[in-house]
Amino acid sequence: MSTQVRLVDVICNDCQVDIVKDGWGQRFLPLIERDFSQCNRCAEIINATCQQLGTSDLTLAKPLSFLPEPDRREFAAVHEAAHAVVGEHLGMVVESLTVEKHDSVAAGHTVPAAGAVEFDFESLRASKLADYAAMCVAGMQANQRWLAARGQDTHPNRLEVAAGGNGDILSLETAVDGRLPMRQVLRDARSLADSVITDHWGQITSVARAVLVNGRLDRDQVRDVMHQSRTRTTATQQDTGQPATTTIGGEAMGIDEIRGCLGQASGDCNDLRGLLAELYDRAHGMFERLGGVLAGAEAPEASEALGALGMLLEHASSAAECVGITQSAVEVYGGRL
Repeated sequence: MSTQVRLVDVICNDCQVDIVKDGWGQRFLPLIERDFSQCNRCAEIINATCQQLGTSDLTLAKPLSFLPEPDRREFAAVHEAAHAVVGEHLGMVVESLTVEKHDSVAAGHTVPAAGAVEFDFESLRASKLADYAAMCVAGMQANQRWLAARGQDTHPNRLEVAAGGNGDILSLETAVDGRLPMRQVLRDARSLADSVITDHWGQITSVARAVLVNGRLDRDQVRDVMHQSRTRTTATQQDTGQPATTTIGGEAMGIDEIRGCLGQASGDCNDLRGLLAELYDRAHGMFERLGGVLAGAEAPEASEALGALGMLLEHASSAAECVGITQSAVEVYGGRL
């Protein structure tokens, strides 16, 4: 009987950091095909895992396997709705939105998909690369927000979100065509997508609910749902007497400025989490290497070095948790505006 493992169990730290920062692009396509031979460190980890579990019969568990089927469908609907809503707000024209499992083709590669958004081709061609990039990553960013609201936005889950969005990254890589570093493109795209998502989270969840009920939405239906969500939000603000401004540093800020500030904060949190993940991975790798060298050494400096690295790992983990709590709170607050 095979033993199920997750991606985090069989991918080395270096590849995990690169996936989080650069996306699951062509470089990591072999992993989708269960081919881990492209990286010696990944192969070593798999061999070590087999020895630890006492079996060579390993099977990758379904991504986010802890989600029951209704939640899995909602997760997919939020992903596609985010593509649609962010794309519309950045000037792209949605033709249709569906949530159904199928095989999709991205950059010449067939990848499994749980839904799809079709855009008017001319509106895609006319869009700026930065806007197109934000639309591409919007599904993954919205999924992370959805998981964060449930207390499930963890590093292992983010890896599986990245794997599920590999078709989006492949399409973006084709558009970039090597003209810019993908890490830079993705950093800017995530920041812009997070800002739009924070401003229009109510529209995204409304579109997601609508497509779950109907199975498919056309252009007019998507825009109708977005308009109705905006109207309900405005009416709620008026009924509750919610202020349209706040004061920071003695200067009044309009609601749009507040939302922009919150969106930027959420993007900064993503950057911090990436940096902390890299810090943790590097410190953990150093701890393992030094542990092998210094194990059994009687010199006080040896235990001092390992003890300090252990504290660093604990602090990095705590810092990442604090950043996650900050991001979740900022996004929940922004969703109420």
